[in-house]
Amino acid sequence: MGIEALARPVPREHRELVREMLARLPEFADRLARLLSEEDEFYRQVEHVAPGELRQVCQANLERALTALVEGRGLALDAARKTGLVQARQGIPLPAVLRAFRIGGTFVYEALLELAGPEFLNPTRTIEINSYVWKAIDLYSDALTTAYEQVAAEPSHADARRLDDLLRGRLMSQADMEAAARDLGLPTAGMFVVVVTERVEPDEQDTVEALLRARRWRSAWRPGGEAGLVAIDRIEDVRRLREVLGSLPVAAGMSKPFSGFPDVPDALHRARIARRSLPSGTAGVVVFGDSPVTTLVAAAPGMARDVVRSALAGVLALPGAERKVLLDTLLAWYAGHGSAKEAADRLFVHPNTVRYRLRRVQDLTKRDLTDPVDIGELYVALESVRLDPEPS
Repeated sequence: MGIEALARPVPREHRELVREMLARLPEFADRLARLLSEEDEFYRQVEHVAPGELRQVCQANLERALTALVEGRGLALDAARKTGLVQARQGIPLPAVLRAFRIGGTFVYEALLELAGPEFLNPTRTIEINSYVWKAIDLYSDALTTAYEQVAAEPSHADARRLDDLLRGRLMSQADMEAAARDLGLPTAGMFVVVVTERVEPDEQDTVEALLRARRWRSAWRPGGEAGLVAIDRIEDVRRLREVLGSLPVAAGMSKPFSGFPDVPDALHRARIARRSLPSGTAGVVVFGDSPVTTLVAAAPGMARDVVRSALAGVLALPGAERKVLLDTLLAWYAGHGSAKEAADRLFVHPNTVRYRLRRVQDLTKRDLTDPVDIGELYVALESVRLDPEPS
């Protein structure tokens, strides 16, 4: 079965259905992500550890496949192979990925039938839609399987899998956990921290590991440096480790120190939350719990966006430049412990300018900056906007 099977023009009626599905892509991506998390244990864990990530993957794959279908061109199998390489190196099981594609194929088929309605359907059209969808799934599955076979042949793959087994809590016995640690060159007891960074280039990953080795810290990292397990000797090493990572142009989140391999998956989850406590595109290092409010916002970004931001709705509705001035002023006011003078010094403006802007914030938000409850609500909302600056 070749790409040509999907490159023939799709009948106009079918193209209209696919275009309608593309127009409602966020809705269908949400539905597919929920379905995967309900039907597959692995993707249920993905949704728990990294909320929103599964939906983004679903949307990207749906958009790629549906666009190819409506345009009558071959599927982007190179992209599927690259995705497969990344997933394999992250230790995502191939059966889970293939099952997800089968679930996704059934979902797309049923969604297209739902959009079509009974007046459109007849046996021939139903068979045609089914054929298009499943040919696409077959082609994607072949590309993914090829990518997994390629990674399985890589010398470093065994170590990556052992690390992923530890990070994801797949090893049940203490003996298996200690054996994995030995294979990775890690101690079998003591204290550890998990570090999560943005994906880095291979030479940048080598720099991180070299810096840690120079200080006699043993560590093991996923390919791409996205997550690592670092052995430390004492609590004071957290500060030193933070300084080392902070010397690099990366964004990193760290768990608090822990002992015992059963705690690794929870530490990974907390390090991810710490990583999300940094605004997009900002370098730096955050340890889980550095700022309790920011940690809570980063742990539940969707809730913060949908619920908490209502406190700043009036400000967020302003044109971009005016919105930024008021948000920066409010941020400076909090950083200055509620002092208009300190905020003015930070912003290089007169204190009366700060007071005027704060009154404007109060008018727009209907919040009183002398009321502790209102001050707390606005601070949580401001942290949500700082971490995710695009207004809803």
